[in-house]
Amino acid sequence: MGSSDKDNPPAVLQKAVPSAPPPPEVGVMFVHDRQLAQFDFGPDHPLRPVRHELLVSLLEASGILKLDSEEVLNQKPATREELLLVHTPDYVSTVARLSEFDGVAIDGFTGEPSIDPERYGFGLGDNPSFSGMHDVCARIAGGTLAAARAVMEGKVRHAFNPTGGLHHALRDRASGFCIYNDTAVAIAALLQEYEARVLYVDFDAHHGDGVQWAFYDEPRVMTVSIHETGRYLFPGTGDVLELGQGAGRGFAVNLPMDAFTEDDSWLEAINAMIPSLVETFRPDIIFSQHGCDPHAFDPLTHLATTTQIAAAQAKLIHTLAHEQCQGRWVALGGGGYDIYRVVPRAWSLVWSELSGRPLPEKIPNAWLDRWQPECPDPLPLKFLDNPDDFPPKPRRAEIERHNRRIVAQARRLFLPAQVRQAFPAVRPEATSTGVPDLLRVSGRPPEPRTKTLETAKGQVLLRDWCPPSLVERLHPDEGLRAFARRADREQELLKRIAERPDSELVVAHTPDGMLIGQVSICAAEGWWEGIGDLYEVAIEISSNWRKLGLATQLLKFALEPDYLEDVILFALGYAWHWDLEETGMGSMRYGGMIRGLFQREGFEQMYANEPNLHLDPANVFLARIGSNAHPGVVALFRARLSSPASFR
Repeated sequence: MGSSDKDNPPAVLQKAVPSAPPPPEVGVMFVHDRQLAQFDFGPDHPLRPVRHELLVSLLEASGILKLDSEEVLNQKPATREELLLVHTPDYVSTVARLSEFDGVAIDGFTGEPSIDPERYGFGLGDNPSFSGMHDVCARIAGGTLAAARAVMEGKVRHAFNPTGGLHHALRDRASGFCIYNDTAVAIAALLQEYEARVLYVDFDAHHGDGVQWAFYDEPRVMTVSIHETGRYLFPGTGDVLELGQGAGRGFAVNLPMDAFTEDDSWLEAINAMIPSLVETFRPDIIFSQHGCDPHAFDPLTHLATTTQIAAAQAKLIHTLAHEQCQGRWVALGGGGYDIYRVVPRAWSLVWSELSGRPLPEKIPNAWLDRWQPECPDPLPLKFLDNPDDFPPKPRRAEIERHNRRIVAQARRLFLPAQVRQAFPAVRPEATSTGVPDLLRVSGRPPEPRTKTLETAKGQVLLRDWCPPSLVERLHPDEGLRAFARRADREQELLKRIAERPDSELVVAHTPDGMLIGQVSICAAEGWWEGIGDLYEVAIEISSNWRKLGLATQLLKFALEPDYLEDVILFALGYAWHWDLEETGMGSMRYGGMIRGLFQREGFEQMYANEPNLHLDPANVFLARIGSNAHPGVVALFRARLSSPASFR
């Protein structure tokens, strides 16, 4: 049953803790409009417009926002042409007509309703139409659009539209309290105006379906959604195997977490996926949706997190935006239905991180005095929840195992081997001082080997057990970019791998120090958890040095040492790998090339019970069982190959 934190320490945990305040952020924008009180589905609807007033009053009381400052942007409606970037003309016209007469469009001749609201997703349930609906929803879209343009134009570095993030609205239907998809409209505009590469990260408890479907075949947009599994929650989508289609295959990423997921498991999943996805996708701008309905208090969901994750998520995106895209970041609100206890605190933490202005530890008394009479429950006294106030869930260990399987599946689906190895889900620790994990059986220190090859393009030097210092001294050939798309980033990946105590890096370089190829051998992770002496092999040759037999020679050199007979090695190939795109090969031929290369070194093709391995002929799985591998490890490995995999 349940277990304590001591029994199951989280593999990765980055909680929000008080620290020295960062310097104020230069050039930020807060999107605000008092007219948004008109976005009102009625007094009994879960989405209450007073959320925005609660947030703004808390930010003002905390001293980190002034509504009369230049950084506050008043929203202007998106134009019809801008809305049509995402929505159909018929749908936009229908929303406008339903907005005219208290949500009912009447035929002037018959007096009967002239539109069937249910056809467009409107009705008495989630999306009741109301007077003025078109204008206020166009204002929300206009605010997100203006924020995105300001960030891309360099007028501000970051922007926050807490009323945005209406991620369920579809091309021709209202859905999930969302009329116009402001996020999709803004992203579509940036594609058209800037040819930007856009990363969208959705932290809402509900799957970010509307944004995903809007760009499902678009390789310039990567959508990442971490959410409660659709088994229990609207909209029922967001499975791991929703990958994108056509040119967009591999650019829709979903992490469906189990019900009652707590902070540690949620943050572990985020940290295991998002930094590595950013590294591989290389966005020009990041959009993040900070729905706060994963909170344990939320009445519409079944998750069990605290406001600690709101702070941690914002901090992670802020860091990645500065590392990868010159700080360009648009943050949005989204879901959140405990409007007094959770929403204002969670979004205050987002604005605090985005603006670089620290919040006080305690909620200001003036704000508590103003709003406590309206809240049926005692208001929290601090911005950050104390996790000790939230008892562990009885199924905690089971939930964590489920979520780790989901993350492992997603990492195999979306991350090339080199990126998975450079960004392991659990950062390894050395097993013993001075002895790499790969050599722990023999206990021998590494004895680096070298070899010189003569090729038609000149001399090439091979070296194993390459240390990080050597990786730094080399300069990568421009064609060495199969995993990170850019040679300098590829070199950074290799440095990270060289620093791992459970890996070996073998490099090929010219006498003048040009890095042209590499083989990495790293401990297996994810689905293989619990199997020791199992290592994944990845190989790469610069596109400028191919067809010289270098891959064969480099792999042979890397796999020669006898200590590799103590372990099991495996290698994978994936159909949507961008190295495949640049080869010009079809999947069958690419898979055959990978298979032939490794079979020459004693690997055999095996069949694992993973659907992703059977989605395309390029997805080959090859393994070499060392002659001295422990029989128990071999038996466990073979059993795992045929184990059923869970994907939801």
